[in-house]
Amino acid sequence: MHWIDRSKLQTKTLAGTFLNLGSANSVEIAGQLGFDWLLIDLEHGSGSWSELRSQLQALSGSQTAPIVRVRSADPDAVKFVLDSGAAGVMFPWISSPEDAAAAVSSVKYPPVGKRGVAQGIRATDYGRNWQQYFHEANENTLVVVQIETPEAVARAQQIAGTDGVDVLFVGPLDLSVNLGCPGDFSGQRFRDQLAAVVEACHQHGKTAGILSRPDFVAEHVELGFRFVALGSDIGAVTSGLSANLQCLKSL
Repeated sequence: MHWIDRSKLQTKTLAGTFLNLGSANSVEIAGQLGFDWLLIDLEHGSGSWSELRSQLQALSGSQTAPIVRVRSADPDAVKFVLDSGAAGVMFPWISSPEDAAAAVSSVKYPPVGKRGVAQGIRATDYGRNWQQYFHEANENTLVVVQIETPEAVARAQQIAGTDGVDVLFVGPLDLSVNLGCPGDFSGQRFRDQLAAVVEACHQHGKTAGILSRPDFVAEHVELGFRFVALGSDIGAVTSGLSANLQCLKSL
């Protein structure tokens, strides 16, 4: 199990990318390249629950931490993800401190939360390291909550103040849609929303994260985002194939 180094969450820009294809090969390639963390997407991605474990196994021996995005804070789904060996969970559409607390509870073992306990799971090396994992998991498993609505931004201070939340992660496309400016990340109102999330994280000792774009990533890092994803395997494949096609067509 490779956890995120918590000492770097607020002092270093941790580089990640989104993996939506459901491909263990994509996960393996990204891990070999040296990303700090990878987001395996079970909310919008093409992969299934049955394919998750092979994707996590593709990172065996890698220093990259796998984070899995679930569809909701369903305790059974979260338990499966963590038992399978994820280093953290990303929860979409968190809009209140109550939502955030439910997410934390699904991740943490008792007495902190309500995660079910088992010994013979992949996360414990099938039981060989159960004691170590059990004592480390509550402290080290990353809880990433997504901020995707103006209502969530308005409650960012309360969400950031929720015990057990580690990262407030802006979903920029959803946020822009809900602000009435779909896909426009350059407007002042949108930037003010980002600044409010970063400020909430600073106030409560939490980390601000975002799925950025090449044109905005320097601005986002300067603003204070430290858990930063750029691009996806879908985008990389599409842009690479398009470039090859254009090269051939130009001959």
